[in-house]
Amino acid sequence: MKEIPLTKGRVALVDDEDFEYLNQFNWYTYLNPRGYAYANRQKDRHGTTSTTVAMHNVIMNAPKGLKVDHIDFNGLNNQKSNLRIATHEENQRHQRKFRTNTSEFKGVKWDKGKWRAAITIRGHEIYLGRFVNVVDAAKCYDAEVVKQFGEFAVTNASLCLYPTNP
Repeated sequence: MKEIPLTKGRVALVDDEDFEYLNQFNWYTYLNPRGYAYANRQKDRHGTTSTTVAMHNVIMNAPKGLKVDHIDFNGLNNQKSNLRIATHEENQRHQRKFRTNTSEFKGVKWDKGKWRAAITIRGHEIYLGRFVNVVDAAKCYDAEVVKQFGEFAVTNASLCLYPTNP
């Protein structure tokens, strides 16, 4: 693994075999939560037009209509072992808990005096049940998200959200 320097004092992690090719470009990043690495590449010989490319897309060369997903959520970890080709839907499934959530768990919110577990599939919310115990609701969500999303599932367990001393 090697590091490619970016702007804002950041670095991108890449595999040794990709380093030389990627290092010929001037990579930059924005100070945002995802922190992807970008470069401007010339489109023609005269340099009159350029296109912005993301480092992970250059590395994976995803077919048109597909995305590149960062397995560990770190947009600057561009090692091939951390990248996978995904459909838009699969990429959307592989997300952390939203900040606006009313519980500390993904897929669980406070509703009518109990903890409500639900999963969203293709824009439709599927109700999983109401629970007195928030951890029970989170475990119900985890079981369903693994069943529905497979390798793209992000569970509360995988995010280490469960209390260590229940």
